[in-house]
Amino acid sequence: MSAAAVLWRRWRASPLFWILLCAALARTAAIWWGLPASDGWDDDGVAPRNFLVGLVETYTPGHHFAYPPFHMFILTVLSLPGIVAALLSAPSFAPKDVIAEMIHVPYMTYFAVVARLVSIAFSLGTIAVAARMGEMLGGKRAGWLAAAALALNGGLTYYGQVTNLDGPSLFWAMLSLFLFMRVMVEHDLKPVRWACLAAAAAVATKDQTYAVFALALPAGLIVWFAVDAWARANAAVVLKQVALWGAIAIAAVLVIDGALVNPHGFADRIALLTGSASQDYAEYQNNLAGRLAVASDMAAHFTRYYPTSAAVLLVLGVVAVMRRSGGTLAAGLLPVLAAVSFTVAFNFVALRTETRFVLPQSVVLAVMIGLGADLLLAIVKKQWLANTALIAVAAWAGYGVVGVHTAFWLDPRYDAEAWLKSQVRPGDRVEIYGLNAYLPRLPENARVSRVGLKPLKARNPLPQVTEILQPYGAIATRNPRFLVVTGFWVQDYLAPEGVVAERGRTQAKVREVALRDVDARGFFGALFAQRLPYRLVHRSDYSGPLEPDLDAYESLRQSVFIFEREPAGAVAPIVTAPKSAATTLPNPLYRPIWGWTDTRAGAPFTFVVTRTCFRFLGLSY
Repeated sequence: MSAAAVLWRRWRASPLFWILLCAALARTAAIWWGLPASDGWDDDGVAPRNFLVGLVETYTPGHHFAYPPFHMFILTVLSLPGIVAALLSAPSFAPKDVIAEMIHVPYMTYFAVVARLVSIAFSLGTIAVAARMGEMLGGKRAGWLAAAALALNGGLTYYGQVTNLDGPSLFWAMLSLFLFMRVMVEHDLKPVRWACLAAAAAVATKDQTYAVFALALPAGLIVWFAVDAWARANAAVVLKQVALWGAIAIAAVLVIDGALVNPHGFADRIALLTGSASQDYAEYQNNLAGRLAVASDMAAHFTRYYPTSAAVLLVLGVVAVMRRSGGTLAAGLLPVLAAVSFTVAFNFVALRTETRFVLPQSVVLAVMIGLGADLLLAIVKKQWLANTALIAVAAWAGYGVVGVHTAFWLDPRYDAEAWLKSQVRPGDRVEIYGLNAYLPRLPENARVSRVGLKPLKARNPLPQVTEILQPYGAIATRNPRFLVVTGFWVQDYLAPEGVVAERGRTQAKVREVALRDVDARGFFGALFAQRLPYRLVHRSDYSGPLEPDLDAYESLRQSVFIFEREPAGAVAPIVTAPKSAATTLPNPLYRPIWGWTDTRAGAPFTFVVTRTCFRFLGLSY
C-alpha cells in the first residue's frame, strides 16, 4: 500500500478530518461573495485595499495605520504576483499612478481571494488547535468534540473567511494558549519560547488580542503553582523562562509594529487605538452600571456563536476540568481564564460588545463545550439519549452556520445590481453615498458620482466614480437620475433624536456626530419621507429562507434603496427638515432599516410564526 493510501486511510478514520473538511467546504463556498470587484464587502477587512497601505504607513516616519502589520506581511508576500503585475502595468511608479492601476477589478479581486483563502486556512488551524487542547485535557473524543463545537461557531463561520484580522489573531492566541497548556501538563519548559512568540504574533496581528493574555497568564501561573508540586519545585526556572521569552516577545512586537523605526507614528497609533478608534464607538457608560450592562449583553449575545443549550455543555466542561488535578487542572482552567481576561482587559475597558469583540471568548470556550459534551456521553447511561441531545445541539448550531452562508449567497446587493443593470441607460447619472464596503457594484455604462463632505483625499476611490465634495442637500445642482442608498450606512441619519439610553448604556459619539449633521439628516429624512422629487423605485432586502442573528454582522443583510428622479423636471432646493423628521418616516421604509423586531416585508405567515416561537423560547436563530 502506498504512503498516500495509508495517509488517506488514517485521515478518513479520523472525525477531525471530516470536521475540517466540512468547515473548509463551507467557507470556500462563499469565497466569491461580492467578487469580482474593485473593493470588498467585508466591512473593516484588510483586503483587497488596506494591507498594502497598512504596511507602507506603518514604516513611513510620522505615519501610522489602525492595525499592526504582521498579517499584512503575510498577505503581501502571497500577493506578490498581483503586486508586480500592477507595478509593471502602471504608467509610472508614482504612488498616484500605482494606486490608479491597482484599484482595477482584476488586481483587487486577486488580492481579495488570496486574503480570504488565508483567512480560511487560519480558521481551520484554529479548529485544529482546539482539537489538540481538548484531546490533551480529555482524550481524542473530547478533542474532536471541541473541534466540532468551534466549527459550528456562528461568529467564527463569518470571521473565518472574511479578511478581518480577528480570525488570524485568534489562531495565534489559541496556539499560544495550547503551548502554555503543554508546559503545564507535560512539565516541559521548551514550548515556553514558542508560546511567547505565538502570543507576540497574535498581538502583532491585532492589538486587542493582548487582552487574552493580560490576566490569564499571571493567573494561570498562580493556579499552576498552587495545584502542581512540580511547578512549585521549579518555580524559579519557570519564572525565568517566562520572563525571558516574554521580554523577547514584547521586543518582537515593538520591532514588527515599527516602534523603533517610526516611534512617532507608533505613538500616534496607540493614541488612536486608546482614544477615538475605541471610545468614539463605546455604547456603555464608563462606570459600574456600564460594565454590568456589558456583561449582561455579552451573556445575551452567546446565541450569536452557539445555541442556548450549548451553555449547559459549557458548564459541564468546567465541571470536567475541575475533576482534574495538578498541571492538567491548571491547563484546563487556562481557556476559562483567557475568556475572563479578555472580558476584563478589553470589553470592560473599550466598553464594546460587537460580535468580533466577544468572538475571542466564544473561541476559547469551545474547548469547554467539547469537554462538556464528552462528559455528557460518559455520565448518561442511555447513550442514545446523550447522542440525540448532542445531535440536536449540533443541528441547531448548523442552522446558524448555514444561515450565515445563505446570507453570503443571497446578499441583497446582488438584486440591486441586477436591477440597476436592467434599468440604467448609458450616460445616466447615478449618485451614491457612503463607504465602499456597503455599496453594490455599479453599472459601467452610468456616470456615477459619490457625494459627501468627507475630504476627497480621505476617501477610498472607486474606478469610474467621480468624487464630489458638496452638501447632500445641494442635489438640485447635480440633478442625478438615480440615488443609491444603503440601509446600514444611512440608519444613523434617520435615527430619532431624544432617545433615552437604558441604564448603563449611552449614545456612541459617532452617532452623536450623525445626529448633529443637519445637512445629512435633513436630506435623507426628506428623501425617505417622500418630500423630495425622488421616488423609491426599488428596494433590495435579504429574503433568504434562513435568518439567524444576521444583524450581528455589519456586512450581511444589507438593504439597498434605489430612488429615481420624478419625470416632472428640475429638483427644488432642500429645506432643512425639522429635528423630529426621522420619526415621521413611513414604517415600510424606516422600520426594517432600524431593526428587525418585526417581520420582513412579504415573509410567509408560517415563517413569521415559527421565528416568533423561537424567540419566545430564547433562541435567536
